[in-house]
Amino acid sequence: MLDIWGDRMLPDMRNIIISTSTGEDKIIFLSRNSYEKVGEIKLTLPNGRCSYNYFGPHGIALDVNRKFIYTANSYNGSISIIDMIMDKIIESIYVGTSPCHVSLCKRSNMLYTSNYDSDTISGIDLNKKIVAVQIPVNRMPHYLEATNDGKKLYVSSMGSESLIEIDTDSNNVTKEIDIGCNATHFYLTKNNDYIYAVGSKFDSDNKGMICVIDLKLQKSVELYKVGMYLSDIACKESNQEMLVTDAETSYIYKIDIKDGKLIGKANTFKLPSCINMDNEKNKVIVSTQFDDILQIFNFNDLRLLKSVSIGKDINSLNFFK
Repeated sequence: MLDIWGDRMLPDMRNIIISTSTGEDKIIFLSRNSYEKVGEIKLTLPNGRCSYNYFGPHGIALDVNRKFIYTANSYNGSISIIDMIMDKIIESIYVGTSPCHVSLCKRSNMLYTSNYDSDTISGIDLNKKIVAVQIPVNRMPHYLEATNDGKKLYVSSMGSESLIEIDTDSNNVTKEIDIGCNATHFYLTKNNDYIYAVGSKFDSDNKGMICVIDLKLQKSVELYKVGMYLSDIACKESNQEMLVTDAETSYIYKIDIKDGKLIGKANTFKLPSCINMDNEKNKVIVSTQFDDILQIFNFNDLRLLKSVSIGKDINSLNFFK
């Protein structure tokens, strides 16, 4: 048993932020109100022993209905399935080398993961709990996300300047879109019309890049130069504004989606990595990998509200929605 909550009942997960501590092999649960730690999972080996830096949890996906958490464990090449109600890890499935992120496709009940060092995407059949397909893609696949209808899966590759489209019925690559930069992460709009990808162009300029991809036209339509090395992105679609983290300069930038203009910025601690937007509370949440700090900003003016220490090498910030 994981003993996540001690003697307490399972809390309302809508008020919880879930993060991964890659450096401590933990999944950490924070209050959305106070941003203080309210629970954690220490991942364990099959015989129950703990081992420092053995799993390396990185990306996570959340199944709201069944209260499942899926983690991509970069160090041992596995996916852990955690049952929040039963309070235990119910399955470990080995996929490829250095899995980074996971995306749940509810339409087919498949879980997809990007294997960074294997140059593949693994598709896990969650009914049978087996790897059903291995899909070869470009070098160093990193972030991936399925569309709302579950028909398409998009993958960014840090080793190539392209975005991959996969048909989830055939599990074949159907499109490779040139985006003009090596993308780390991207944001897929709620209506699945656009993707905003962030990364860098490794040339003489060495600039941070935001690429706007029109999914109806199946091509890149804008390329904005911002900062130095962009690592993650969050959007407030109602305001037509995006927020990006710059790991090189230790800034977060607020960008106008329509024209790519800089409309605000804020200094962070060193090496900002993950960023997420809490639209209900109008807050921006940023993790910094060098200082192991979580920072909370007001969205409107990017004023720093709070800084808390939660764990080493935070690589995901997610909500149950």
